Amino acid sequence: MQVSLPQIIISKHNLSIFDPLNSFIEEKKYSSLIVLVDTNTEKSCLPLLKKNLKFDFKTIVIPAGESNKNDKSLIEVWNKLTAYQIDRKSLLINLGGGMITDLGGFAAATYKRGIDFINIPTSMLAMVDAAIGGKTGIDFNGLKNQIGVFAHPKMVLMEPEFLKTLPKREFISGLAEVIKYGFIQDKKTVTYFE
Repeated sequence: MQVSLPQIIISKHNLSIFDPLNSFIEEKKYSSLIVLVDTNTEKSCLPLLKKNLKFDFKTIVIPAGESNKNDKSLIEVWNKLTAYQIDRKSLLINLGGGMITDLGGFAAATYKRGIDFINIPTSMLAMVDAAIGGKTGIDFNGLKNQIGVFAHPKMVLMEPEFLKTLPKREFISGLAEVIKYGFIQDKKTVTYFE
């Protein structure tokens, strides 16, 4: 089975993530767009997306925090998708940290046997780990990532502007993950941080 890996786009200098995002949506002619956020990214990140996305969309908001990456939140997302009458030709945009990209990817992969989704990670940890690799899922019965599937997003779009919304502790936690990857495979990364 051939796996199609997502296109990863990082905003820098004069390259915005929103130009390729708008072009992709226009090309695919999705019947509807839905943006999944949590209560934090709704306030701090959704306004930038609204300002730059050329298409109308519906929003699903779930409570913030890893403790909400569960079956209750997943059912809430499925219920909203159903209430919005979302069909298989729709696109779900997951705008948030690892909890949102994990849960949103799993919801998209399982709703109507799979709809397209895009991850726009807003935390350092999600940018280097959760939003890429196709890992989706929820925590269940106190066990982390107990239920899920591997499903790749169509795109992963990284906007460093979102990192400015993070508490310092969360940003540093994400940098620790980058350094860990440096120790695993890229000595230049460790040298750079030294």
